[in-house]
Amino acid sequence: MAKRNKAQQNTTKAAKTIKDGADAAFDAVQGAAEAAESAAMNTVDKTADAVNKALDDEEDDDDKRPVNTFF
Repeated sequence: MAKRNKAQQNTTKAAKTIKDGADAAFDAVQGAAEAAESAAMNTVDKTADAVNKALDDEEDDDDKRPVNTFF
């Protein structure tokens, strides 16, 4: 009976160790995925900002261009 209890305790301890390791691995993967998502979203935001700024600058430049009098 004592051997059986010891074996059950060892099995339970091993299962907990495996689960703790898997939990840590999943947390690391989740953290990396969240970091990648954040970087991607920031890139999209910065790209949109740059395009909008370029369009605003182009619109401002249109007002400063001389009118073409050749046509």
